Amino acid sequence: MNFNIGGPFNFLSSSSSSDDEEDQIIANLEATNAEQEALLAPHCNIQQAIAQYLNQQNNSVIRGGSIPGHIVINRGRESADRRFFYDYFAENPRYND
Repeated sequence: MNFNIGGPFNFLSSSSSSDDEEDQIIANLEATNAEQEALLAPHCNIQQAIAQYLNQQNNSVIRGGSIPGHIVINRGRESADRRFFYDYFAENPRYND
């Protein structure tokens, strides 16, 4: 194999190494790539699981009431209860008996 890649780091030229050495270098590079892929595989699986979970959350129906599909209207019940108390039952009520 003669790749003739120029430069100061010409590892694969036929003038500096034999075919066996070239095959060894290529095998080492392939082993390194396989190790990197094996290390990255769990990371990719976690990312896929997170993406799937977020997709399910985005597609889920958000309900606000006890009946699906009904709109929830905030009527201010707590403030109305307070006003009712101060109007009729407070120490100095707004309206008399």
